[in-house]
Amino acid sequence: MANVTDISISSSSTISIFADSSSLDTAIWIATVGACFAYGLGFFGNLLSLVVFYSQEEFRKISTGLLFLLITIANLFHLWTLLTEFLTTYGISMFQHIFFQCRLTYFIQNVSRAMSTYFMVAVAIDRLIRTEFPARSKTLCTRRNVILITVIFFIFFSLFWSFYLYPMPSVTSQKGSCTFTYTSTFNYFLGTLYIPIRAVLVCFIPLITMLLANIRMIFNIRQSQRRVTNQITGGSSRINQPVPSASSSVGRPSRRMTALDRMLFYMMFANVLTFLISQVPLHTFMWIRNSLAGYDDFTLSFIRTVLLIWSSLYFGVAFYFYCLASPLFREKFVKIICFNTNSRSTTNIPMTSK
Repeated sequence: MANVTDISISSSSTISIFADSSSLDTAIWIATVGACFAYGLGFFGNLLSLVVFYSQEEFRKISTGLLFLLITIANLFHLWTLLTEFLTTYGISMFQHIFFQCRLTYFIQNVSRAMSTYFMVAVAIDRLIRTEFPARSKTLCTRRNVILITVIFFIFFSLFWSFYLYPMPSVTSQKGSCTFTYTSTFNYFLGTLYIPIRAVLVCFIPLITMLLANIRMIFNIRQSQRRVTNQITGGSSRINQPVPSASSSVGRPSRRMTALDRMLFYMMFANVLTFLISQVPLHTFMWIRNSLAGYDDFTLSFIRTVLLIWSSLYFGVAFYFYCLASPLFREKFVKIICFNTNSRSTTNIPMTSK
């Protein structure tokens, strides 16, 4: 809950992972480099993704494209709050007012993390509906429904994390570092109820949902591929055969479907695997943190900071996975870069009079 700098001097009976000041300085340096890498890479990738998704009208017209655009925006908000929090380690406060630094920042941090995660869950469900119910997908997978679930997500998660905005827990700030003082009842709620609920709500439910939806979608695509292959090889009537594309022969749809299966599988596998290895450690540690008796506050806070930086990779590497796994995304990105380069070259050509 508190920042990494919210520590107290531990007694000699506590355990610290830092033997001396040298190891402490090394650990802080490693965390700083990791934060610069994760947040810098994340901001750069999400800004490029935002350019691609927003500049392509065909992406914005479909529900999946709009969801990816919203994911990118939520990721940018989340990375900004993580960077704001990390800078307080060095006494740098982005906001002077305690409400913005200690309440609103943590509120936006948690809400944006949850919304980005559930937008990705919505993408998995959107894809599943398109393969499970192709006819009904035209009415279910619409931009209007995406806007509707966005409003629902925002209201629900805002209410869930609204206690950050309440004046009930007193908060003090020193050089940007926030220290919260709770009543015994509220402290029991945070330590016993809130953290397990948050882990289940923001980590385990999305992980299981995305995993099951992606497995089912792969199964549906495989079944569709078998039906197409059987129709082609079984001598079906012309009316029952799929219409080949203008640029492909009868034998190509099967190969194209196999390539598409492979691309989608890699994208979904990379997304679920990244979520698993980046989010589960942080939420598991936060769940068992209070039971780790004997460790000093700084050690626990440092572990949380490292896991928080590690978990932020999930919100920053999407662009690079899109480029690696999706030829369509690479094609659109290259076209945008080439178009901007050609536009500047055309603009810089001097005009000569005849």
